[in-house]
Amino acid sequence: MFTVIGIMFAGIAAGYLLRKIELLQKIGKPISYTILLLLFLLGISVGANKDIVDNTILNRIEGTTFPDDFKNKTIGEAKFIRAFMYFQLVQCYGDVPLHLEEVTGADNAFLPRSSVNDIYTAIVDDVKDAIEKLPTVKFPQNGAATKGAAKMLYAYVLMTKPDRDYATAETQLKDIMNMGYELLPNYADIYDTSKKNGKESIFEIQYQMGDQGQQSDWLYYFIPKTTNAEIITGVPDCSTLLTGGWNVPTPEMIASYEPGDLRVDPSIAVAVGTLDAANALVVADVLKVGDPKINDYPVNYPFINKYRHAHSKIENTDDNWPVYRYADCLLLLAECLVEQGRAGDAAPYVNQVRARAGLPAVTTINAEVVANERRHELAFENHRWYDLLRTGKAIEVMTAYGKYIKTIDTELPERTYQIKPEYLLYPIPYNELQLNDQLKQNPGY
Repeated sequence: MFTVIGIMFAGIAAGYLLRKIELLQKIGKPISYTILLLLFLLGISVGANKDIVDNTILNRIEGTTFPDDFKNKTIGEAKFIRAFMYFQLVQCYGDVPLHLEEVTGADNAFLPRSSVNDIYTAIVDDVKDAIEKLPTVKFPQNGAATKGAAKMLYAYVLMTKPDRDYATAETQLKDIMNMGYELLPNYADIYDTSKKNGKESIFEIQYQMGDQGQQSDWLYYFIPKTTNAEIITGVPDCSTLLTGGWNVPTPEMIASYEPGDLRVDPSIAVAVGTLDAANALVVADVLKVGDPKINDYPVNYPFINKYRHAHSKIENTDDNWPVYRYADCLLLLAECLVEQGRAGDAAPYVNQVRARAGLPAVTTINAEVVANERRHELAFENHRWYDLLRTGKAIEVMTAYGKYIKTIDTELPERTYQIKPEYLLYPIPYNELQLNDQLKQNPGY
């Protein structure tokens, strides 16, 4: 540690002496970004390691003198997070090592992959215990996990695991409806940083702008690569050359909204302008989808607008990340009812969401109608892929999109968008395979 610090200070001293060298001035910022990225990845590694976080808490808290109500709440939160993380892992990777005890040495540090069924059994056990121990929601919320969040996770698990249990999922979702959550009248208010953790929020990941290191920054990944991002962000001297250009709304997605859908403008905006010599966008203005002035510019670039709110520092925003919210609960309940052959019972829940969006009520409900509503209501909130996996539509939808995109980009080779079942799981990262010789790669990689 002291060696590292010594090297750092030596570098600072050298940099000060060589501060007038132009090359060093140019590379300083990219190097700083790289270091910050590495620190961020280190933080992810630590935070995602359940042996470091959840299992340690669960193993040691019973030996403390904390009051019982505090112990129960803490255990509930730890089991909720462990269940949530394993639910993400099993959907992305299938079989994964199942660590349910604190790692105390090399003998239990590296485990083979457990079966999907065993992982789901552990998830269900954790989330049921979390439901029992977590408090019911109180408004205003403080962002902590609650019984409602655990019930939402439980419903998702019950509707995703190999042996589905829609009846129990329905019960969990209807319980949530009696906890005081409600749809906010204005869709844009869901994402308003001055209204975080509102009555529509069931669970969201907390961020706070400032100098405490708790800020969010994904806005800077969702807007185009440009040297004059100030027009988009409001922050002076703002560039996104090193971050921007990710998760761009597709023309097909934009065209899929119904006319008059009030969710379009809060969800998507369009940066317009020209391209510079480096092929980066020179932003002239930010317009709404469908604005005829878009055609006045040679380049237009749609971007995710949900997380664009006032802030004063580059890459330092106040936006929380929405995980579960009440509209999601209503639409998941609709899906649950359709899966049980009770599509008629699902209409009121779908139409509550559509009414807020300024859309007419639907009279015919089926799986496609519910999926389409979820696609637009929860756009850019990390639901769509998991929805397609859960409903068995991933290959069909991705193949159809591939055919569509090949009519636009004729240079794409035929093999693109040829989605095979084995590609529905991610490959096990190479470094994990190197660390743990008991792991085997997923098929197809």
